[in-house]
Amino acid sequence: MPMRFHLFNPENDLALGLGCRNYTPPPHAAALHRAGSLFPMWWAEEGDRILAPESLKESATLLREKFGLNGEPGYSVEVTEFQPWGWSLDAKRQFLTAIQQSDNTRHEELLPTDSKIERLRELSHRRSSIKILSELDMGIALPVEATDADTVITLEREYPGCFIKSPWSSSGRGVFNASSLDEQTLRKRAEGIINRQGSVMVERGLNKSMDFATLFHSSDGRVTFQGLSLFTALQRGMYTGNIVSSQDIIAEILSKHLNIDNLHLIILKLEKILTDLIGKDYTGWAGVDMMTHIFDGKEMIMPCVELNLRMTMGVAAMKIYEKLTPNGIHILNWEHNTPIGKGEIELLPPIEGFSLRLKPQP
Repeated sequence: MPMRFHLFNPENDLALGLGCRNYTPPPHAAALHRAGSLFPMWWAEEGDRILAPESLKESATLLREKFGLNGEPGYSVEVTEFQPWGWSLDAKRQFLTAIQQSDNTRHEELLPTDSKIERLRELSHRRSSIKILSELDMGIALPVEATDADTVITLEREYPGCFIKSPWSSSGRGVFNASSLDEQTLRKRAEGIINRQGSVMVERGLNKSMDFATLFHSSDGRVTFQGLSLFTALQRGMYTGNIVSSQDIIAEILSKHLNIDNLHLIILKLEKILTDLIGKDYTGWAGVDMMTHIFDGKEMIMPCVELNLRMTMGVAAMKIYEKLTPNGIHILNWEHNTPIGKGEIELLPPIEGFSLRLKPQP
């Protein structure tokens, strides 16, 4: 039976953007990393270990007793698999540090090579959405990868209200609407992203009505569909929370906005597209963010906003539902320095003011 060593590194997409081995996340991301150290206990298996401070051992015991979770902080010589939230050179460095501190280096060979991580970095680039949409062949306007600010300016003039996206970013950060800026400021921001990450993605703006995602798992060279995810985000894309409920209820909500049979046909195509795209290079969870939008008075589906080649909050929400099976609909999100409300459940011990909560919805 494999013993996994888990790491919650929500800053991983930012680390991919820089592509460096020793990444220092911004204060907010670093605090969330510390607060969520025990988050992998919600999907860990019996005997698994968590890369978390030894000081959280008592908290881990309480989580096991309260929710029936698995996992314990600390390294073990029995580890056979490493599972971060997402892979980057910085994630590999964090695992290596834990191995070296244990005075046991024989597990270094289980870690991916730097060249493999670079391949995963390229697949995590937002340009992967161009490949996926092209293969789906649904007549949808494709994003454009721009390597100069003039292209960004030209596209915004031609299609006012474009969304400008950093190639690597997370939770909607690194995304902005061009119409909110004057041309000089737009040029400056686009040049900044291009200088840091080599290019910038430009997408035509859509009148969004709902966010959702399809969840997949890649193993043994094949990608298979695992479930649906409903999440909430601001209009400009910043993630705010995930719905925790049964797959039947999530599908019922989606059916009010789109044809479920058509969605399943898209999912079947995505299994093949993703198998060809990532199957031979990646093992782990992946999510394809989608949305519905209003066009000419009709609700339409945008089948690939982006590919997340990592663990996602949608997968976490699915795992939490499997553990707790709460009735009705709940929202999973992070709170910061806010008192707990009626009926809310704290899923992790509050750290530095951050609290992961499950909130019942009326």
